[in-house]
Amino acid sequence: MDGVTTPGVEVHDGGGEEGRGELVGRASECALLDDLLEASHDRGAAVLLCGDPGIGKTMLLDRTARHWGGRVLRTRGVESEAVLPYGVLADLLLPLRAYFAEVPAAQQRALEACFALSEAADVNPYAVCAGALGVLAAAGEAGPLAVLVDDVHWADPSSCQVLQFVARRLAAERIVLVMATRSGGEGDIGWEGVDQVVLRPLASEECRELLVRHGLDPSSRAGERVVAISRGNPLVLVEYAGAWKDLPESGARTDDDWGAPGPLVERAWLSKMRTLSRGARDALVYVAACRSAQVALLERALAAEGLSPSVLEEAEEARLVKSAGGVYELRHPVLRPLLLDRCTLARRLWVYRVLAEASEGELSTWYLAAATAGPDEQVAVALVAEGERAQRRGALGTTAHAWHRAAELSPRAVDRTTRLLDAAWAAFHSGATHDALRWSDEAQACNEDPRTTADIALLRGQACSWLGDPGRGYQTIVAAARAVEPVDPLRACTLLCSAVIPAAMDGRMATALDIAERCAAMAASLHPAPPASGAPGPVLGSMPGPADLPQLATALLGAARALVGQAQEGRELLLKVRQQLPRNWPTQHQQLAIQLGEGLSWVDEDAAARELLGAVIAQAQRDGVPALLPYALSARCQVESWNRWTAARADGEEALRWGQEFGHAAMTSYALVLLGRLDALRGDRTGCEARVAACEQYGGPGMHSLALFAESALGSAALATGDLDACRTHLERSFSLAADVGLDNPNLLPFVADLVEAHVRAGSLDRAAEVTSWLTERASATGLAWPQAAHARCRALLADTADEAEEWLAQAEKAHTRREMVFELARTRLVHGEIRRRFRRPAAARQPLLAAQREFAGLGATSWADRAAAELTAAGHRGPPHRQQTRVADILTGQELQVARAIAAGMSNVEAATALFLSRKTVEAHLTRAYRKLSIRSRADLARTLARAGVVE
Repeated sequence: MDGVTTPGVEVHDGGGEEGRGELVGRASECALLDDLLEASHDRGAAVLLCGDPGIGKTMLLDRTARHWGGRVLRTRGVESEAVLPYGVLADLLLPLRAYFAEVPAAQQRALEACFALSEAADVNPYAVCAGALGVLAAAGEAGPLAVLVDDVHWADPSSCQVLQFVARRLAAERIVLVMATRSGGEGDIGWEGVDQVVLRPLASEECRELLVRHGLDPSSRAGERVVAISRGNPLVLVEYAGAWKDLPESGARTDDDWGAPGPLVERAWLSKMRTLSRGARDALVYVAACRSAQVALLERALAAEGLSPSVLEEAEEARLVKSAGGVYELRHPVLRPLLLDRCTLARRLWVYRVLAEASEGELSTWYLAAATAGPDEQVAVALVAEGERAQRRGALGTTAHAWHRAAELSPRAVDRTTRLLDAAWAAFHSGATHDALRWSDEAQACNEDPRTTADIALLRGQACSWLGDPGRGYQTIVAAARAVEPVDPLRACTLLCSAVIPAAMDGRMATALDIAERCAAMAASLHPAPPASGAPGPVLGSMPGPADLPQLATALLGAARALVGQAQEGRELLLKVRQQLPRNWPTQHQQLAIQLGEGLSWVDEDAAARELLGAVIAQAQRDGVPALLPYALSARCQVESWNRWTAARADGEEALRWGQEFGHAAMTSYALVLLGRLDALRGDRTGCEARVAACEQYGGPGMHSLALFAESALGSAALATGDLDACRTHLERSFSLAADVGLDNPNLLPFVADLVEAHVRAGSLDRAAEVTSWLTERASATGLAWPQAAHARCRALLADTADEAEEWLAQAEKAHTRREMVFELARTRLVHGEIRRRFRRPAAARQPLLAAQREFAGLGATSWADRAAAELTAAGHRGPPHRQQTRVADILTGQELQVARAIAAGMSNVEAATALFLSRKTVEAHLTRAYRKLSIRSRADLARTLARAGVVE
């Protein structure tokens, strides 16, 4: 394959000369791209070039295409084509159709359906993403491949989602993906984890060098003014220079001409347009209005004007348009609004209507929509149909825009409201959460139905929670539930279900419990009825049916009671719902299972929690539907953090990756806090602080519950490194926050024992006793294993005699038998050894110290293992302490660990690639590196190694 390049490359969008020489002021960027291409024989990469219009992005892509000796795929986003589903992706992948057979059948079907090559209903967008990655990877196996995409900010939403997905997964492929986008706006959202290069303005000397290349003396008065006005923008610089040279020697050259860059640049282009014939200028308007300015389409459209495409030859000679491959493109995208805005409204509408008549299918519908100035139900219905077709192809972003335009053209308010709400839901599920919020506001503005008001509130509440403002989310939902309850109690109950978790996230535990109690009471009194709404719904994205509602309400009530410390009552409710799940529950009740699993982990039912969450994760991976993965993986990370840190880290990092992928601020923040706590326990204070800083960036001030967990992670990290003052500051703040928000479940506050120990070691015994009293009360009230073990350990720290300490430590050991808590047991045994040595029983101290040091070393709790080793030495231990083995989690990267875990669980390479949304080659590369790092040679060896590390059963 020789490569594909779409026409329309801007020849002056940067500091160079139409394809010759090096770019002025872009040496570092050129070197970076050269290095990436050179390395593509062994590894892949992706980079996003960001900057203002005219800053040089396209010129860098041009240079990359010229300098790269291998294969090139190239396309660009076009503003007028942004409504066409998968348009940009089609430009990239259809030339590679021969490789479609290299991907799993489900992904191949999804790709063919999204490009309308075959019929399929409800295409999974992530099957398209994975399929696109697989096709590119297969093409890369034949030789390194450069993929260049310009104007990504104008790519259709579905193509943009695929590009973001692929860009994060190219490390093992022989592909270099270079994209260019404008800085600022919502186009910046979704690129976390992708390397970005922001192009700076040219320096003054660089501007002068560029002027010399374009024939203008930089030391002249004109040159100096051009440099000053351009502000380092190469396009403005070049166009000003050209305009100055082209203007006749007359009074036109006045200081007024040097105001803002826009007027003079526009004058330069308009002066070229004025030299054209009337027919050429009319034809240019059609090029600007076209979504795809193919010669055949232009020929049909221009015939209505009595013209032919040949009139555009004048515009080509004036370098206003460029033709290649049977398609016309404007020289620069900025010309499009310049041409269209200077037309009268009547003229624009006429042009779009002509294009509609000259086109067919979805293009005709969109041209017709552009040609319609006021309400038109016939056009609105056609747009709804286009949106439905896009939905079946998995292009939810296009669906959203089609339905939104249909709403704008709807004559009746009720139709306008319904279509706006449908558009908002489609936008929400495509990741365009800000659009979803705006359009839901528009829907409410023309709505008078209380039931629809409730549905709008449900969407708004979920969107607010998704973006990190759960307080606003639950308040919106609860207010709507109160308003709709008199006319539709089922709808009200559904709304309340969706408000419980956001209220808890906002740090309103008592409010969450109150909502859950109201919801459960309502659900118990309702009779089965038709679903309240077809819109996706509460908490995790699927509206429960009437039969599911009582179970979900009961599970939420059980979880809420567990959060406020009513552990026994919460456990009974959660186990009751668990027993009611049908045998086939993994395929039908995943949302409910996640809520159950997380709640059960708070009340010492770890085995049941692990089973439920593991089944949800496995089902989501098998189905290729990752929407629930960040929730389920985060919940399982919390379960595993008590004992299996390697597995917990793997789950946490995968949850973080999906949270970032979805733009889900709340779940991203939660995963970062969980990983930060794991870093803290291991003694990695720097890593913990970095995670917490990232959490604050994502979550912002609206995530009140996460603030206390972030503080506790910082405090535990300080304790692990011996910084008692910082530890007490952070943990006292966290302890106070827990009281403020009403979180009284000690299993969620394991840092409290750290606070007691820090006070004891700092000599603040009175405060240590006060905090220990809280633990004692919670142990008695909840009956949970950890607070019983922790309060006994803390009592031992405060004991006045050896016998008293031994009695308390015996109680702690007994509590540990009720629940597996490896790290906490090691902490208890460390305290046991320290106390025995303090009371001058060094020989008796060695046994618990050896046990503690062994467990710490096995977990990778480096600082705690060192502390135990130091105590052993002080106790007179003559042999070497237990040597800390290099752990799997320290050897393998997060992605290698995920792949290794999938293979160790019995998956084939293809199955692992499908489950982890990677290419087969990426799985093979990660697996090869894992084998080498672990010094093993077979899958059986891998399974045994990971089982010993506690990563798999």
